[in-house]
This record gives sequence, C-alpha cells and structure tokens, in this order.
Amino acid sequence: MDILLIAVGEVEIKVIEMLKYDLNKAFGKQVLVGKGMPRPDYAFNKKRNQYLSTAILKAMMEKKEYAVYEKILGIIDDDLYVPKLNFVFGEAGQRVAIISLTRLRNEFYNLPKDQTLFRKRVLTEGVHELGHTYGLVHCRNPHCVMFFSNSLIDTDVKGPDFCRKCKPR
Repeated sequence: MDILLIAVGEVEIKVIEMLKYDLNKAFGKQVLVGKGMPRPDYAFNKKRNQYLSTAILKAMMEKKEYAVYEKILGIIDDDLYVPKLNFVFGEAGQRVAIISLTRLRNEFYNLPKDQTLFRKRVLTEGVHELGHTYGLVHCRNPHCVMFFSNSLIDTDVKGPDFCRKCKPR
C-alpha cells in the first residue's frame, strides 16, 4: 500500500521530494506526491496566529481523491497547535497525519540555517506521525522516533529510527 504526501498551502517542492525519498527508504513503501490543498484558512486562529491541526486532518479525511491511499501525510509550512498545547510539530489520526515545517528550521529560533539538520528533523517528524497512523503509541525510549517531542531537542535526540520494540515488522 502507498503513502501519499500532500502540500497544505505553499510548500517548497524540494522539501516534498526530499521527504518522498527519505520516507520511501524508512518504510520500504511507495511514496507518491498528490494534489495539494489550499492554505487552510478555516483552521486559522487569529489570537494564536496558528493553525488547528485537528481541523486540517478532518479536511484531509474528507477528500475523496485521497481515499484510495493507505496513509496520507500532509506537510504545511505554517505553525500548528492543538488545544492545551502551545504548538505541535504534527498530529495524526488513523489514516491521515500532518507535520509542520515551521519550528523544524533553525531560523525559527534565530540560529544559522542548517539544511542537513532540517532534513533529518522533517524525516523524524514524518516517520513519527506516520508511525501513529500504523497504530504505534508514544515510546518511553528517548532515542526512538516514537518518543514524544516536547521540544526540538527531543526531536534531535530521538532521530528518525524506531527502537526494537516499536519497529514495524
């Protein structure tokens, strides 16, 4: 079964192509790039200046053209949140997931650009959220991709690999 990547709003094509290649290696499944969705104005919270990820997941589930794919991963270049948290790197449902690129960039924290680190972070969050769509829960091992990232440091420590316990068979 295939994994479908979709841009939500404006996302650099080179980031999508990079993630397509990396996810194919990580999961050993065909990864396709589908027709994107427009910027999700319906999910924007003016007070927070962020997008509600749950609303975007719901809209992705309702897209009939995505229904034939096993898993769908949305990529957005805007900041995401869920109620009770300041932000999220991503969120997942049973078949659909989304990741935000915004806080994965060093530049967000006024640090020098680092394309290699950015690529690793994008892959890590993509694998993490897709892991949830395959039924995996958060892991207590801080070096497992399924460890909950409370900060970017957590994402950098865990990296994109599953621990032995979480590795899909």
